[in-house]
Amino acid sequence: MARGGADGRQAERGIGRRLREAWYGSPLYAWRIARRGPDTAAAVVTDAWPGDPDAGREILEGAFAVLGQTVQVGADPWSAEGLTPAALDTLHRFDWLRDLRDLGGDAARRRARDLVAGWIARHGRWNRVAWRPDVLGCRIAVWAGTYAFFAESAEDGFRHAVLDSLATQHGHLIGVLPTLAPGPGQIDALRGALIGAVCLGGDPDGLQPLAEQLEHAVEAQVLPDGGHVSRSPDRQAAVLAGLVDARAALRASGRDSTPVLDEAIGRMTGVLRLLRHGDGGLALFNGTTEETVWKLDALLARTESKVRAVASAPNTGFERLTAGRTALIVDTGVPDASSGVAHAGTLAFELSVGKERLVVNCGAAPAEPRWDSVLKASAAHSTLVIDDVNSTEIRPDGSIGRRPSMVRTERWEDGGALWLEAEHDGYLGSHGLTHRRRFYLAAGGDDLRGEEVLTYTGAPGQKPVEAVIRFHLHPRVAASIVQNGAAALLRLSSGAGWRLRASDGGVALNESVYFGDRGRMQRTRQLVIRLPLDRVREDGAVSVKWALRREDRRGG
Repeated sequence: MARGGADGRQAERGIGRRLREAWYGSPLYAWRIARRGPDTAAAVVTDAWPGDPDAGREILEGAFAVLGQTVQVGADPWSAEGLTPAALDTLHRFDWLRDLRDLGGDAARRRARDLVAGWIARHGRWNRVAWRPDVLGCRIAVWAGTYAFFAESAEDGFRHAVLDSLATQHGHLIGVLPTLAPGPGQIDALRGALIGAVCLGGDPDGLQPLAEQLEHAVEAQVLPDGGHVSRSPDRQAAVLAGLVDARAALRASGRDSTPVLDEAIGRMTGVLRLLRHGDGGLALFNGTTEETVWKLDALLARTESKVRAVASAPNTGFERLTAGRTALIVDTGVPDASSGVAHAGTLAFELSVGKERLVVNCGAAPAEPRWDSVLKASAAHSTLVIDDVNSTEIRPDGSIGRRPSMVRTERWEDGGALWLEAEHDGYLGSHGLTHRRRFYLAAGGDDLRGEEVLTYTGAPGQKPVEAVIRFHLHPRVAASIVQNGAAALLRLSSGAGWRLRASDGGVALNESVYFGDRGRMQRTRQLVIRLPLDRVREDGAVSVKWALRREDRRGG
């Protein structure tokens, strides 16, 4: 019987992929794509991203930083065994060449040459991991951008080997570009293709098709408000960095950037600034950690954009309320079904005061897959959860099923005070309820009030029992329950005090975890307000109000 439907198409794609990989791994294909590079780099697309000299010193000792963890690989990482996929990905991308470059000195340069030569000897022919298009694009970009550091003063044999390898890798990348699915990896591949073409000095007319492919990718991935379609702050930064590098490659070739590229960079800059807290790091939505502040600063500087943080990104689904030194960032979007990083965090919020984070989400642990489903759950976000059921269904493979069909948002301002109201129907099918969340932020930024409203609008799939409102706290926030459980006192590391009160039900203090700092787990606490629902009429609504206000240091 012939296969049909989605399963059949998936099987056909799997067969096609295996056939392609068998061809790529064959000696005939290796011979076919082998290229002779130029005698010297035709043009330099300087890698302007900063490195970390401390990480460079560790590389001299055989240690690499992988997703916030140090991995010992010894003198020859290409012969190391038992490395995780994340470690292999990091090694083959070669971003760490920047760390050796910024460390500087003969020892760093020799180490870089040894590592590049070792890679060419071990991986000069196609394999699934090292030649994955996004990894390949990144490696080409870094080799070309740091060529002056590690290769320009080397012996002729080494320089020719590097340029020949670059030409061969670039030839394969150009061939697979049309097969790439939309996503950040496609941008990485196109960036590498452009930089490689400029470095290798190919036909100038060959840049035009690459520029057009990049424009098509931008139009598919960058939403009208400037947000990335994945709704991930981390991917927002990564794609923006790729576009900035692609623009630099076009300029290095003597061409102008394109209006599509320039406009996308400007729009994306405004949304990236929306997603930053006062400490300069990113808000923790949809697979994101805080990121390194100086790297984000460098990215924003290279955008050459004066676009300020937008207050509202309605297409992407984020809102930002700022008053005084306080910043409130709220997820008001429908989870993206195709990104693989979607979290069930609809209407979750994060709150920072100056450079200190107060209320957070739990973050992401890219180096710890066992935490993935836990951190994607609604309960890992500062939002309302009904009966411990996710507002978006997260399947075991990371895809999503049931999810909100809409998120309605309205905001207004009066005299410097800000209001935001948002509503979603993610619990309509499972519990017959919609969740409406209202925020009020006073003009001075020292008074945040919220209201949670649950309304019966359909026949429930199951009778709701309890709603839980969670406020996950940053690890540097000290918390204690006061007034016999009627309130909680929060103390920031600066000494500033905040008090949380609820109109109905007590406030409890529970354990939580935080993965915001480069994906490393830290123990922290969360405040919890419980709202019984079992006796609420099915034609009615139930609400609870809460207030988070700054207090004098003597308060408590």
